Amino acid sequence: MTRATDHHRRLLLVALGTACLAPASMAYAQTAAARAAVPALIVRAENPLPMRRAEETIGVAWATVRAGLPDATPARVRVMSTASQREVVSQVVDDDGDGTMDQLIFQSNFGSGEVKTFVVEAAAPATAASKVHTRHDPPRDDIAWESDRIAFRMYGEGLKLTPSAMSSSGIDVWLKRVRTPIVEKWYAKGHDSYHVDTGEGADFYDVGQTLGTGGTAIWRNDSLYRADNFKGWRIIADGPVRTIFELRYDPWDVAGQRVSEVKRISIDAGHNLFRQASTFTAPGAGEPLPYAIGLVKRPGMVGTTSRAQGWAWLAGWGPVARKNGGHGDLGTAVLVERARLMDWKETGDHYLAIGSVRPGEPLVHWVGAGWTASGDFADVQAWWRYLTEFAQRLEAPMKVTTTSGFAPAGDTR
Repeated sequence: MTRATDHHRRLLLVALGTACLAPASMAYAQTAAARAAVPALIVRAENPLPMRRAEETIGVAWATVRAGLPDATPARVRVMSTASQREVVSQVVDDDGDGTMDQLIFQSNFGSGEVKTFVVEAAAPATAASKVHTRHDPPRDDIAWESDRIAFRMYGEGLKLTPSAMSSSGIDVWLKRVRTPIVEKWYAKGHDSYHVDTGEGADFYDVGQTLGTGGTAIWRNDSLYRADNFKGWRIIADGPVRTIFELRYDPWDVAGQRVSEVKRISIDAGHNLFRQASTFTAPGAGEPLPYAIGLVKRPGMVGTTSRAQGWAWLAGWGPVARKNGGHGDLGTAVLVERARLMDWKETGDHYLAIGSVRPGEPLVHWVGAGWTASGDFADVQAWWRYLTEFAQRLEAPMKVTTTSGFAPAGDTR
């Protein structure tokens, strides 16, 4: 597509009704020979923070997309960058699994205070490789999920029928040294093989019958009351930008009270932290439930806490177990809304954040891990900085506005 004259650029901006668009958006101006235009939704995204935001996920309500683009469908919508004039990988997601699409999401990097514009069109997107994935493994009844940075796993009831039988609702960490998907490959290699690092990383983490990294439990009488293995599962979305799944835990005994849990987890491309939303049910409970979320202690690990942001964090840092070639240092963390946080606790085997939640109320945390051998975190200060900046990003979401406009007809870019 050739560049238009200044006169044509002004005509396009008037048609869009967005005179405040960044200069880069003028690259979308049409030539006189291609003045016909097709409907589009112009998305303006602004970073309100004085810091860089890498692989920031931008969300536009699907109802807004459909209102501006009646011909758009989940299979027929694409996002174009006005700066690069290239397509941006996008995904239409049903975040809550109710069968109705909630958002169109895509990602971009933003500098300090940077503003970018994007054009959403009712056109089929190009096929893109997914950077996220969730797999349910039938033989072991595992659920494993990953971004291009890190991977995790939890255990289902079927594990009890295997030689590795155990009762655990804790979260396992799989350490990656590559940006490509590994979950399917590692399961294909077999349980013993993926505990050895052959260049992609490995499972060096021992979760056992603990909370692992970010498991939840009810906290009563200074004791943890953990759920058993999950009994039900469903995958709600699986990339290319976000993967989402849900787990169901049957009622367990909490000092004479029966409590159950539904846990919904999602992770976005480029991120080391996943979003975990737990909803506890306790029939007859009239008071909030005290709960714990935490990190299992590992040899040489040191725990650290911060309440500096609206999202407080609990972090662990220490050497990876030196088995099967284990190497480097591992950071683990949970982020808790500071207003909900009641206390930090240290037990013989866990670092814990203690809070309370009403039965039936979704309880959101962010949980994750980072490994020095991945190349993303050189030391513990880098891990703490990542957590602090992530908390700042949660407190100051991107400012996203949309306007109806036009994109050049016949331009496939």
